[in-house]
Amino acid sequence: MLGALALLTAGVAWAFYAYQGQLAAQAALYGGGIVMFNVWMTSRRMKTAAEIAEIAPGKEILIFYLAAVLRFIFTLGFFILGMGLLNLQPIPMLVAFGVAHLGYLFNGLFKTSK
Repeated sequence: MLGALALLTAGVAWAFYAYQGQLAAQAALYGGGIVMFNVWMTSRRMKTAAEIAEIAPGKEILIFYLAAVLRFIFTLGFFILGMGLLNLQPIPMLVAFGVAHLGYLFNGLFKTSK
C-alpha cells in the first residue's frame, strides 16, 4: 500500500514541479508523506489490536479509538508544521494529501469488494 501511495505522491509532485517549480513539488511530497505516515501508523495499530484481541477480547476497540485520535492529531500537527513553520505552499500540499487519501480509500474499497 505504501508503494502505491508513494507513486501517487510522486506523480502529483512531478506535476507540480512541471507547472509551478521545486517549492510546489516539495509541498506536494510533504502532503503525500503525511498520508503515508498515517497509513503506516494505522497498520501498526491494527497489528497491535489483533494481538490484544487474542489476549483480552474487547480491549482492541480502545486501540482503534486511540489510533483515530492520534491520526487526527498527527495530521493536524503536520499541517501546522508544514504551512506554519516550514512555509510550504498549502495548495500542492493539500492536493497531494487528497490524492493520496483517495488512493488509500480506493484501495480499501477494492480490497473489501473482492
